[in-house]
Amino acid sequence: MITVLIKSFLTFFAIYGLVQLIKDIIDFFALSSDHANETVIVIKVKNSEETLEGVVRSVIWKCLKSSFWGKIPDILIVDLGSDDSTAQIAQKLCEDYSFIYYTTEDLYNKAKGYDDEI
Repeated sequence: MITVLIKSFLTFFAIYGLVQLIKDIIDFFALSSDHANETVIVIKVKNSEETLEGVVRSVIWKCLKSSFWGKIPDILIVDLGSDDSTAQIAQKLCEDYSFIYYTTEDLYNKAKGYDDEI
């Protein structure tokens, strides 16, 4: 009797594990690698030399743990006119990570189609 019960449990968990594996494989192939890159996280900063790196690393960790399936979306750091070393820190992050980009507020507004004379 106990042998039948143990075999039933093992069979159940084997089937459950197989179903989960198939589901994960389908999810992996259903989501192309470009899906994460369709999302861009914009971080606007000004005089944030003390907090910028921590914020960016926090965003990276949250993306790894969340529904991006281990993929990190592009991160755009927009400098709103910092007069400290925020720009240098942002550029260093860009060098360290291929998915991080840095721009200034003027270039960001031009890219979005905003006119400076509004």
